[in-house]
Amino acid sequence: MDNMNHLRDLLRYDVRHLISVEEQIIEAMPAMIGKATNPALKQNLEEHMRVTQRQRERLNQVQQLLGTSDNDNDDGLFGGLFGSGSKSRGMEGLIEEGQKVMAVDMDPAVMDAAIISCAQKIEHHEIACYGTARTYAEQLGLTDVAQLLQQTLIEEHDADERLTSLAVRDVNQRAEAGIGTNRM
Repeated sequence: MDNMNHLRDLLRYDVRHLISVEEQIIEAMPAMIGKATNPALKQNLEEHMRVTQRQRERLNQVQQLLGTSDNDNDDGLFGGLFGSGSKSRGMEGLIEEGQKVMAVDMDPAVMDAAIISCAQKIEHHEIACYGTARTYAEQLGLTDVAQLLQQTLIEEHDADERLTSLAVRDVNQRAEAGIGTNRM
């Protein structure tokens, strides 16, 4: 993508960025699931992994509607600004930060709270990215694209709300009390 002369070009770039985001999450989620000890958290993460895979497939539909594919070159202007153009540096940093946190030896309940924190940072990044892309699609009158992006945006908000609820009603209280889920 050598030229960015139209909002549609920026939307195409953002969709490729979102594909990278979702692919990185799919790759990173099994480690989070493996470290989680709270059964509700583990179940929540497993379900969101399935949702994320559907979101990735939905982005293929968006690409088709935009007339683009994963093979399109995006090493131009925005690829140079944001990194290689093929991998979201922002998501890469959030995942790396999460991996560092999960590598620390901590009480299982505190680990669960840390996993929720890392997952919510990822959700917030996705909410920002999907919201922007959806708005571009609306501005361009691309109703089908906007609806697909809005569907994912709703799912991301829902995931964030579920994580908040789980943290507030259970996980953070256990972490505060030092009650690890694997302790007797």
